[in-house]
Amino acid sequence: MLSFSKLLLLALVIGAVWYGWRWFQRVDAVRRDQLRRQAAPQPQPRRDSPAASAGPTAMDAEDMEKCPECGAWVAPRSATSCGRAGCPYGR
Repeated sequence: MLSFSKLLLLALVIGAVWYGWRWFQRVDAVRRDQLRRQAAPQPQPRRDSPAASAGPTAMDAEDMEKCPECGAWVAPRSATSCGRAGCPYGR
């Protein structure tokens, strides 16, 4: 026969299953949302915006040249003098 304690236990089990299912669905929705955000292409900053000039780009690369005086490889635009009299950099 069904007693009050059995009905109460049955209600608690049904409630636990119901809330567990809702929690699982919420966790799954958050996971799917994160995957969707990762798969979506990220918008590129405009060239004239400050964010575009903040980071390095492929255009920032510079070829290295060998110093004819000391033989060190230097970037011509940012090279400093090696201290020798005939160094063409750092004039």
